[in-house]
Amino acid sequence: MKTLSPKQFFDILNRYRPSGWVISIAILLAVIQTGVSLIIPIVSMDLVDKLVLNDFNFFILIGLLLVFILQVSLSGISLYMMIYIGEKIVMLIREDLWRRVVKFPIKFFDSNNSGEIMSRITNDTVVMNNFFVNHLIPFFTGSITILGSLIILFTIEWKVAIIFLLVFPLTYLILTPLGKKMYHVSNNLQRETAAFQGDLGRVLSDVRMVKFSVAENEEAIQGGRRAEKLYSHGLETGKIIAIVSPLITTAILMVLVCIFGYGGYQVATGAMSAGALVAIVFYIFQIVTPITKMAQFFTQFQKAMGATERVHALFEEDLEDTITSNYKSLEEKNESGITFLNVGFSYDKKREIIRDICFTAKEGQRTAIVGESGVGKTTLFSLLERFYVLDRGDILYKGKSIYSYNLNDWREKIAYVSQDTPVMEGSIRANLVYGIKKEIGEQEIFNALKKANLDSFITSLPKGIDTEVGERGIRLSGGQKQRIVIARAILREPQVLLLDEATAHLDGHSEALVQEALNNLMKDRTTIIIAHRLSTIMDADRIIVIQDGKVTGFGSHGELYNTNALYQKLVNQQTITSAV
Repeated sequence: MKTLSPKQFFDILNRYRPSGWVISIAILLAVIQTGVSLIIPIVSMDLVDKLVLNDFNFFILIGLLLVFILQVSLSGISLYMMIYIGEKIVMLIREDLWRRVVKFPIKFFDSNNSGEIMSRITNDTVVMNNFFVNHLIPFFTGSITILGSLIILFTIEWKVAIIFLLVFPLTYLILTPLGKKMYHVSNNLQRETAAFQGDLGRVLSDVRMVKFSVAENEEAIQGGRRAEKLYSHGLETGKIIAIVSPLITTAILMVLVCIFGYGGYQVATGAMSAGALVAIVFYIFQIVTPITKMAQFFTQFQKAMGATERVHALFEEDLEDTITSNYKSLEEKNESGITFLNVGFSYDKKREIIRDICFTAKEGQRTAIVGESGVGKTTLFSLLERFYVLDRGDILYKGKSIYSYNLNDWREKIAYVSQDTPVMEGSIRANLVYGIKKEIGEQEIFNALKKANLDSFITSLPKGIDTEVGERGIRLSGGQKQRIVIARAILREPQVLLLDEATAHLDGHSEALVQEALNNLMKDRTTIIIAHRLSTIMDADRIIVIQDGKVTGFGSHGELYNTNALYQKLVNQQTITSAV
């Protein structure tokens, strides 16, 4: 992760800021409000001097009240606008991040914890927002207040102003080393927060596995360790703040004691009026508050820099379509269906999973892929769906490289039905039309449900297709989830159908219903089937045998059983030799 410079940090804030006129009005209001706050001590000085001389003027009191009302009103409006700007910046950053994250390649999600990604988009952007609203803007207005107050103090009593100027070098000397320490501490804190959220997301998403594995205590211990690390980093942050705040407060109190002593002496000797001392006290407090916030500013700035670094790292990631578009496809061939041409691929560049795969899945036919576990059958589907980029070779569809298609256009041609049925939280209707761009009518939905053998089940539900399925479809059986996915595929009208043992783990009745639905779906489409149970693909038009990442045989069930040793072994292991 690259370290950000302050310039890069502010460039990111500037990139996502609202329009210039909003910023200008907010700054103008902040400046006017600051200016009005500088007038209050002068009016108060006049009022006190009049009271001391028994020359009370009612209009001065009214004027002071009006200035107070104006200052409060401007302060409220200015604060709201600053909050608006901060929230707007964070919203735009989150929107941009969301758009980018869903377009990251699968390889990114293979190596990054989803909880940590969530933490970057939520927690880290909150840190950025807090810094902008609670520290950056107050730093800007506080600087104006300090400068204005010092100028006026010089006109009232220059010696007091000189005393105050001594505070700044002291503050700087204290804050510089602590700010660097805070940067590293806050980075560790944000990283550990992301890890904690990642573990929490993992456990909650797989809570059933945790329970049937009786792993609650193990996960509780792991969560405790994460909480302890967060506690430790939080204490480190607290130590820095505990050092900074008392030191700054002590320095300011020492200056105040000197000023009150000097001012009291001047009033007693008649060298200064009582009103002037009141004004000086006002200006002192107007300087003290911004100085205290500046002490926090430098520590919070380092914290915000760390959070922004993590967010910026997401902006540096390549998007999926930019990666796949760099692939140089081979020459076109005059073939129908899907053709794998000398395809080679490895996940980590160390061990090749797929080696020189060559075969054709013809249009309108069912092509099955068999082989032992781990030989790369599912990887072939991932390559076909362009989740990963080939290391070499090419995949053609109707004689044209799949990489010559726009990524979204290509994936819209494919429907995927797997044994791990992807059903999302929401209604059955939402799941049926998920990701489909065209308008889907009620009759189309009903026809799809009928073809998927799901119509009788849907009509038995009180809310029909508007029934909620629960998280990951927990309220549905395996067969019902499978048939919802099949109905979705029917509505999608794909040209290519990928089946990853879609009837696995189902009882006999459910399997028969799902298989009938699949038969309806497979008509007139290029269908590729990954088979774990060979009984389900014995009547496939063509069977491809994969061994050690290569094609070692192809043909019908009977041909392969008589000519391919691995296929014969797999069939015999599953005790279906009687079907030969």
